[in-house]
Amino acid sequence: MTRPRWSADAKRSLAAGTLACAVVVATEVFGKFNDSAMAWEKVVAIVGVLLFLATSVVAVRSLGNLVVRRTQDRIGVSHAGMVRLAISIVGYLFGAVIALGMLHVGLGQLLVGGALTGVVLGIACQQALGNLFAGLVLLISRPFTIGEAIIVHSGALGGPHEGVVLEMGLVYVVVETDTGLVRLPNSAVLSAGVGPRPVAVEEP
Repeated sequence: MTRPRWSADAKRSLAAGTLACAVVVATEVFGKFNDSAMAWEKVVAIVGVLLFLATSVVAVRSLGNLVVRRTQDRIGVSHAGMVRLAISIVGYLFGAVIALGMLHVGLGQLLVGGALTGVVLGIACQQALGNLFAGLVLLISRPFTIGEAIIVHSGALGGPHEGVVLEMGLVYVVVETDTGLVRLPNSAVLSAGVGPRPVAVEEP
């Protein structure tokens, strides 16, 4: 009998997480990355960091897949995807901080580097990040739900758009209108006026 796929993800996440912890301990014992360290100690530290990052990625991705499979039937695919995204962001940030600590990067250098990286990424991905955070706000505030008939009033979207909400994703809200599917950016939907679609009154 075939076991559920989530069981394999759970085992993979646990094994990778355990290996990552063992790598951190071994690197701290045998490796060094400072001015007084010998060449072989620096090599051990670098190899340990790379191995830790690889195992951390496997652990975080497996944990995210496990959570999606266990929750998507109860909270929906879109919400489960948001949970996986949150797990990935927290897990990768946590792993990056530990990796920098293994290389003995100072807190001041870390803060300065993180601030500069954040500014560059914010400028380069402004629109994508805007849609992402707008999607999170829409899922939390829930001005409408999947399956609800709505009308979106927004000149920027060439509206109004009337239809049934099919999906609330990370970037777009998918609405089925009388003319077909329309993908509306989350940031535009958040700033638009949204209400229930008027019910057509039959003529006597």
